[in-house]
This record gives sequence, structure tokens and C-alpha cells, in this order.
Amino acid sequence: MNRLEVTEKIISTKVAKGIKWSDVAEKVGLSKEWVTAGCLGQMTFDAKQAATLGKIFSLPKEAVALLQVVPYKGS
Repeated sequence: MNRLEVTEKIISTKVAKGIKWSDVAEKVGLSKEWVTAGCLGQMTFDAKQAATLGKIFSLPKEAVALLQVVPYKGS
């Protein structure tokens, strides 16, 4: 599994379950903007935040670990 696959899993689960970014942000304890960017692969989460996202989006352990890796943003 790679980070792009994690993002795709999050988006597909979000759509399938009708999850709102604002609801996810409240559960994670961060702003809606940060959570959205993080879930789309542009930010990183700490272990507790990633575990919460794992529960919300039914992610495997490998995906939860990838949410904690700093994304590559350079060219």
C-alpha cells in the first residue's frame, strides 16, 4: 500500500458513508482544512490522530502508519 492508495481509500469511504470533513475534524481535534489536506496526502498526523482516522475510515494498520509519514512536497 502507498500513500496515494490511502488517499483513495479515504475518499471512497467518505463518499460511500456520507462522511463530512467537518465531522472528521471534530473527532480528530484539528481544523477542517488541516484534516482535509492531511487526508488528501498533503499533511501528516500524529499517532493518536492517525488512529482516529483509521477507525473513521476503516483503514488497515499499514495505512494508519502512512498517515504519519511526512509527505514529499518538492520537485
